[in-house]
Amino acid sequence: MKKRFFANHAKSSAALVSLGIHAVLIVVALSFVAVTVINKEDAKFEAKPVSRPKMNLRKLQVPVNIKKKVQKPKLRKRIVVQPKLNKTMPDIKMPEITGVKGGLGNAAGDGLGGAGALGFSMPEIELFGIKGKGEKIFIILDSTPWIMYDELGGIPAYTLIKQELVKILGNLNSTVVFNVAVYGHQTGSYTLFPGMVPATSDNVAKVEEWLQPLNAVKAGGYGTKTLGPGGKKIEGDDLVVEPLKGVNHWSEPAMFAMQQQADTVFVLAHGWGHLLYDIAPRKPWSEAKMARFREIQQQAKEKLAEENRKRKANGQPERVLVGYSIVKEYFPGTETPPLPERHWYTPKEMAQAYVNQRKISAAKEQINTIRGSKKDKFTLNVVQFVPKEGADGKDAERFKQVTSLLNGEYRALPGMEAIESALSSD
Repeated sequence: MKKRFFANHAKSSAALVSLGIHAVLIVVALSFVAVTVINKEDAKFEAKPVSRPKMNLRKLQVPVNIKKKVQKPKLRKRIVVQPKLNKTMPDIKMPEITGVKGGLGNAAGDGLGGAGALGFSMPEIELFGIKGKGEKIFIILDSTPWIMYDELGGIPAYTLIKQELVKILGNLNSTVVFNVAVYGHQTGSYTLFPGMVPATSDNVAKVEEWLQPLNAVKAGGYGTKTLGPGGKKIEGDDLVVEPLKGVNHWSEPAMFAMQQQADTVFVLAHGWGHLLYDIAPRKPWSEAKMARFREIQQQAKEKLAEENRKRKANGQPERVLVGYSIVKEYFPGTETPPLPERHWYTPKEMAQAYVNQRKISAAKEQINTIRGSKKDKFTLNVVQFVPKEGADGKDAERFKQVTSLLNGEYRALPGMEAIESALSSD
């Protein structure tokens, strides 16, 4: 049946087969074209080479630091030598440091000290040839009439002393603190500042203004009453400590300096002063002898006044004389009234009192006073202005002892020439 169908329709079957084959070929052709389009690479464009002129670059003129390679330090072998224990070692003496000595000032732990070595980093001060080190400077100036005697250089010498003091303060570093005190005879002591102040130009200017009229010896006389504006009297029962029974002259401001924990103190004085107390009354003198002495004393004062009138007319500074010195000058050999029996404080008693005062004040202020600490160190230096023929033997010896005990220095300047030679050159 089937065979007859294909035989009767042979042409139609061939046409269908042909259509089928073409359909398959068309599908395959389309698939090939699609795959080819999808995978086709992008077009690439090539630029034509352009020749450009070349410039020769200059070498850099700036030097370039090339860090060198740091080599690691090589380890060295250390050889340790075992010392023989039974071998005696020689004594080695260290060189002495100027202004730092042994004495009471090195024995704070033993109750007799307060100074010791001040250290190399502390500021330095030099006054009339004495060098000191310290951060807290306290200068004490004598204004009693004896320091202006002609034998010591008179009023001109005293003027130089004041000027030098101001100049030295002006050369101090402003980080240093200081104070200045002036003592008189039977008038007490005065300090310019209630406490230590920096050594600024303003504070030094106040010192200059304060000292300038001092002992100019005009109508107002001399002593602490001639000080300039400012300042306050030093007073208080707490200034007296054992073994002292009282304070006078330079000992009063020195005790005040210990209360302020000054580490360098300078005393500029004519002598030891009235550092004493009476232990027995003076021997009686007849009224006739006393009357005669008073008569001679009045005559001596008149002679002094006459001499000063002549000096003033010649443009010369006045002459200063007080007490029995006036009688001895114009009426030598005159017997003077007897003095009471007195105890003069020894250098060791004075040094002990300063150490005690410092400890008491430090305890009140809760300041550390362990031996070796800065608060525990101080020195006392003395410049004594003496006559040309030399210092009084007793006074010089006392000053030498007390400065040695308190790790300071002593120097005597005899007369005007010695004072001028000791002035700073700045």
